[in-house]
Amino acid sequence: MPGVGELEAAAAELNAQQAVGAVANALEKLVARNDLVAAATMAEEGGGKGRGVAAFRGLRRPAISIEKYMERIHSYALCSPACFVVAFVYVDRAVHRRPDLLVGSLNVHRLMLTSVMVASKFFDVMAQSNAFYAKVGGVSNAELNNLEIELLCLLDFKVNVSSHEFESYLSHLEKEMLASRTHPNFANHSGFGGQQSYV
Repeated sequence: MPGVGELEAAAAELNAQQAVGAVANALEKLVARNDLVAAATMAEEGGGKGRGVAAFRGLRRPAISIEKYMERIHSYALCSPACFVVAFVYVDRAVHRRPDLLVGSLNVHRLMLTSVMVASKFFDVMAQSNAFYAKVGGVSNAELNNLEIELLCLLDFKVNVSSHEFESYLSHLEKEMLASRTHPNFANHSGFGGQQSYV
């Protein structure tokens, strides 16, 4: 099984702004489609907190966009750009394992916060604590601890991402980004750039 070292090599040229933008672009399309499906069929899980899929559902749509939320996570948590791609892999795996999981505006922020945190623990040498991620993400530490357990259960604790899988998802995200013409230069990896300020 490929190790983290191979994944690091595959992600070495990944730019943070590009990674966040590409993942946000894909999620925004998914959320827009799923919100329409949920509104039309009322298939989205019921209100309130629960276990499994329902644990990620908020009571109302957050005011902050998906992209701005992920930029905030990156800016404060200083996780590597690859964590956002790996987090997207986790969300995709969870959706495939649980077809009843509609990634929509009421759960996407919590899903991504939790997924990025778990990805950082897997991928980064120095990951921030759950309490830190909770503060950055605007949830309680107890809630994030619960969301982490729920995500790991949804993933059947399979958090390894091979370099081949990473490159495949990255290629897909790049194509989606180029198709949307939001950031036409995404395919030109320009490296990580400068260090972000830490609060």
